[in-house]
Amino acid sequence: MANLNRMAEDTLETDESLWQALRRGFHPVDVLLLASVPVAILGVFALSPATRGTLVFQYTTPSIPTAFTAPFVHFDSGHLLFNLVGYTLVVPILYALSLDAGDDWEFRVVFVALLASSPILLSYLNLTILRSGVTFGFSGVLMAYYGYLPLVVAKHATTRLQLGDTRTAAPLLFFLGLLLATVQLLRAVVANPVTVAVDGAPASVTWVLVATLAEVVVLLLLVIVFYSLSGSGSYERLRASARRAFERGSRADLTIVALLVLVAMPFVTFPVDPIAGQRVFNLYVHFVGYALGFISTYVYHTL
Repeated sequence: MANLNRMAEDTLETDESLWQALRRGFHPVDVLLLASVPVAILGVFALSPATRGTLVFQYTTPSIPTAFTAPFVHFDSGHLLFNLVGYTLVVPILYALSLDAGDDWEFRVVFVALLASSPILLSYLNLTILRSGVTFGFSGVLMAYYGYLPLVVAKHATTRLQLGDTRTAAPLLFFLGLLLATVQLLRAVVANPVTVAVDGAPASVTWVLVATLAEVVVLLLLVIVFYSLSGSGSYERLRASARRAFERGSRADLTIVALLVLVAMPFVTFPVDPIAGQRVFNLYVHFVGYALGFISTYVYHTL
């Protein structure tokens, strides 16, 4: 599949306009796919609070049905709006980039696969941290879709802008997002000291986490530098490639918007203060969802 993908990248027509590419790749079923998530979320929100309470994932009594339904449950309009706006920003951009790059069927497969698998996986991965309580909300699944964005941006830049190589650019963009998320996590830990119970007594682990996250930041910086150097050519060639890319008008604009979303999302989904009213951002699930989304889609793409 990797060879076929590379051939597709090399032979894709570049004189086709963005609008023509979107019309060519569009299928009526896409409307149902893209609308299914907001409809499901709004449908669950219309249920009574008591009914919604039976759909959340409880750490002490986990079950597969509630593991799947929990991401679609929201109890306040702010939480609901946050995830709907995030979905509206991320998924349509994924869709447009995929259609323009000729990856419409890959998008459909990935969209359905992530929607079917990530709710259960992320809910049960919550159990790796021993605690009581419940989890709900679509943000973890949204982060899995966000994890697909580095691959889609890289593929689009390669096929339509003749800029870079997918196998190098996709991990580079992923590690950039991971770096921003880790920096935000570091800031959150510094601003909100963390304690755990040791033999019944509270013990601070803040500086252990700070040291660990700081090391991760340094490692990610080194990885990004490595990928940047491995994918770079001469200065003149890079400048010429960038100039040709920006001459492609709406395609370059679409890529810039996607890159802005890629950079902005960690600042929204990994806030320095993870407590919003009575709700706490599950930064662990956000982090795992992003990694799961990228790794699974990148492996699928390169097989």
